[in-house]
Amino acid sequence: MTATRPRSHGKRAFALLAALAATAFAQDADPGWRLTVAASFERPALHEKIPGSKTAVLAAAREAGYGELEYATTRGALHHAREAAEKNGAAWVAAAKADVRRGKNGVIESILITGDDPLLPRLAATPAFYDRFEPLLGDGFYVIIPDRNTIALYPRLAGRIPPDDSAALLEIYRLATYPVSREVFRATRDGLVADGILED
Repeated sequence: MTATRPRSHGKRAFALLAALAATAFAQDADPGWRLTVAASFERPALHEKIPGSKTAVLAAAREAGYGELEYATTRGALHHAREAAEKNGAAWVAAAKADVRRGKNGVIESILITGDDPLLPRLAATPAFYDRFEPLLGDGFYVIIPDRNTIALYPRLAGRIPPDDSAALLEIYRLATYPVSREVFRATRDGLVADGILED
């Protein structure tokens, strides 16, 4: 009596499992953590201070659905978010909807960035943000983030935010479901620095 030898599926099964694992890893390689400007009253457990700011912080966050954000609680997530900002920032900034407003003489008076992405403020936390807008607005341009869907930029050499714009941005802040800050930030090559607050 001869016994039949079972077929060896080892190599094929191993290759199939390896392919499935690689696909799963590729899908999970980017867990969605983004370094973003967040309202300090949301109290992200893990955050970094923005110099001079009393109302906003930098935190790693990802979308949790319905406009909600989940904030990271580990240094690894914060590290991943910072790497993603450095690697993908230029593409994010280039893809943003930016409305450039010019004066009568063609000089840029303001740039308004808007979108439905609750992580839109992440743009201001990327090195590419300064690199993209400094040539247009000059060093130390003003940045205002009244809510998660609005970023307003102004040249610092203009001296101040126009009163009508200031009132409109304050209204956005007050009516926002997810307000961020009414502070005026100055953009530098090293990141944002608080430089004042919008007044009525």
